[in-house]
Amino acid sequence: MDRSLEIDYRLQHRHRDGSWGEMVEDRAHHDAAQHDPERGWGLRRIFRCSSCDEVATITPGEEGGAPAER
Repeated sequence: MDRSLEIDYRLQHRHRDGSWGEMVEDRAHHDAAQHDPERGWGLRRIFRCSSCDEVATITPGEEGGAPAER
């Protein structure tokens, strides 16, 4: 897999009332990757709902590995 390829996605989550909230990346947290972008490649990314403040993360999976447990 070519790790230099970046795909844009639109992340949303469903609220209890059935409406959808847009998830935007939360870059407010400070970590070493902010000063050295290569250290941040492939690490966890944090997203926050723009209307209800719900938080979600995405992390890279292992290629060919088992899916994460629920």
